[in-house]
Amino acid sequence: MIHVGIIDDDPLVREEIIFLLQCHPNEFELAFEAASMGQFFELLQLDQKPDIVLLDISLAEQNSLDQLGKLKQLLPLAKVIIITGHTEPELLMKALQRGAQGYFVKSTRPERILDVIRDTQKGGAFIEPQMASSLLRFFQPEKRGARPPRIDVSAAIQRLGVKLHSREVEIAEGLASGLSYKEIAATHNIGLNTVRHYVKSLYKKLEISSKQELIDRLQGNW
Repeated sequence: MIHVGIIDDDPLVREEIIFLLQCHPNEFELAFEAASMGQFFELLQLDQKPDIVLLDISLAEQNSLDQLGKLKQLLPLAKVIIITGHTEPELLMKALQRGAQGYFVKSTRPERILDVIRDTQKGGAFIEPQMASSLLRFFQPEKRGARPPRIDVSAAIQRLGVKLHSREVEIAEGLASGLSYKEIAATHNIGLNTVRHYVKSLYKKLEISSKQELIDRLQGNW
C-alpha cells in the first residue's frame, strides 16, 4: 500500500487525484490533503505518514519550493513529486536540487500520475519527457545566460487579439526580456506572489505553459 499526501491549493486538482487513488483501493491510500504549506504543517501530527507527497509549487500563499527543504526534514522517508503547470527548466533544477524525486506537469494526462507514483516509490525519478530539451539547454552556459531578442510585446499582443490586464502586459514584457520573477517584482515594486499570480493568468489567456512558449507566441512562431 502506497500512502499519498497532496498539497495543492486547487480543489479540483485534489479531487481528481483523490478520485484516481480511490479507483485502486488495494494499492493507494490518501494520507492527507492540504491546500497550503501552513495546513500541511498542521497535519504533521497525523499518525499516518505519507510515502509520497505530491507538491504544487504555485501555491497562492507562497512558493512551496522554498519550504521543500523543511518538508524533507520533517518527512525524511517521504518522496516528493512536484505537480505543476510550469515547464521552466530553472524550476525543475531548483526542485531537484532541493530534494524532489519527480516533476509532473499538470497538462499531462491526469491518470499518468499513478504510474509516476508507482515508479517513484520503487526508487525511480520521473521528469516529463517534454522537458528534456529544455533541461539540456539549461546546462549549456552560452545559451543559459543569453537574453532573448527584443520583442515588441504591445504589438504582438494586439496581433494576437488577446485582452490583457496592464499588469499582465508588464509581466509579459519582463519575461520576454529575460527577467526572472524576482527581477520583475523589483522592477515594478510588487510582491513575488503578485508576479506569480499574473504569470498564471497570462499563461491561461495565451493558452501556454512556459516562458519559451510565451516568447514563441509573441514572436509569431505558433
